[in-house]
Formats: sequence, structure tokens, C-alpha cells
Amino acid sequence: MVSNDKKAAGITLWSLLETAIEGGADSIELEYVTGGLEVFYMRGDIGIGEVIADRGAIRRIIGELVAQAKLEHKERGTFKWIHEQKEYEVRAEEYESFGESAFRLVLKKSRRRA
Repeated sequence: MVSNDKKAAGITLWSLLETAIEGGADSIELEYVTGGLEVFYMRGDIGIGEVIADRGAIRRIIGELVAQAKLEHKERGTFKWIHEQKEYEVRAEEYESFGESAFRLVLKKSRRRA
């Protein structure tokens, strides 16, 4: 599935996290591919994905991720995110895949309610 330009304009890191949580995913994989940014919503070893082709949306998503997880000078970071009054800890990891940066986000539901 490739995101069209109208839809891509509204895609943010937050909308990806929302989609993952609402779909029951426990992680998100982000990897650059020829057509743009491949996004996989994973639950265990099974996932469903889409490709975001809009370069502006890709820059916005990666910029938000790097800033929130403080990945400017390190490969791993965490940040809190609240969705429907539940707090989540998002563990972000940057790694190399075929010579380019790729990202893994692991979602952990906090025991506390927001």
C-alpha cells in the first residue's frame, strides 16, 4: 500500500503510533526503500506495511522521532506518549540497513494511567 499525496500530508510520527496501537501492534519498523519510507506495524513476527512516498512527510516523521527519542548523537532512546488516557513508553532504536538508517520503535504500555 502506498500513501497518496493528500493522505501523506497529514502523516506524522503521532499518527503512525496511533495506527499501531489501534491495530494491536507492539512495534513499528521504519526503513528507507526505493519508493520512500516503508512502515511496518508488527505484532510478534507478523506485520502489515505501507510505503510513504511524500518526502516532506518522511522528513517530518524522522525529524519528530529523532527529536523525541533524542537520537541526534546516540542509537537508542525512549519517550512517553499518551493515547486514549493510557501512557506508553516508546523505545526507539536506530540501526543500519543496507547502508541507510532504519528505525525500530517498541511500544510498551505503562502500568500507570495518564
